[in-house]
Amino acid sequence: MTNLASRLRSLVGIAVAVGLIGGCAVSSYTTADTLPAGRAQFWAAPQALRMAVASAPQTMPFVELGTRYGLTDAVELGLRVGAGAQVDAKIALRRSGPQQRLSVAVAPGVGYIGNFSGTPTGADGDDLHFVGATLPVLLSYRLGDGVQLTLGPRVAWLMQYVETATAATTHTIAAGTSLNVLWRLTPSFAIVPEVAFVVPLLRSLTGAGAVVGTGDQRALQVGVGFLVGGGS
Repeated sequence: MTNLASRLRSLVGIAVAVGLIGGCAVSSYTTADTLPAGRAQFWAAPQALRMAVASAPQTMPFVELGTRYGLTDAVELGLRVGAGAQVDAKIALRRSGPQQRLSVAVAPGVGYIGNFSGTPTGADGDDLHFVGATLPVLLSYRLGDGVQLTLGPRVAWLMQYVETATAATTHTIAAGTSLNVLWRLTPSFAIVPEVAFVVPLLRSLTGAGAVVGTGDQRALQVGVGFLVGGGS
């Protein structure tokens, strides 16, 4: 059990960083404004994830693809695939308008990532699986016509499951934020450069109890989203 616990602890940083980008996304590439009912939007975001794991930084480039659909004027559904897959929703709490520059929404999501998408295996080739949930609060402020600044503080839960004889499981609670600027070049096309950061706060390892804080394990994600469709 000691060797297993040590091996899993060495993977926690990668689990949080890699798992969060697929199991529960760190990035947003959107604003707090929901799509009009019946409108769809598609997006692609080339990006890079910088992971600090036990003082040994690693960089992982990847591309995320997604789609969003306005279920009602105040509720939007979304799907994204990249390192893993996530489904999410966006619920408008405060909508922007001609006299209102600030919009607010919550965007809960759940996701999964597994070895099929190229995630790392354990020290002995054990398969890793990640299931996660995230709850961002999106705060958007209109800077001018077609330009919005969005802050996305969030909390996330990630479960890392390792296929071993003991079926070891790690639960991690993390917090982070994203910051992006949306430039709408036409009514149906926009670019969204974004930076996001996440750090684990608490983890619980099977048979080893809970640990508050995870030292220097953290993740920084930078990318640019290209949004097509949706309209104004």
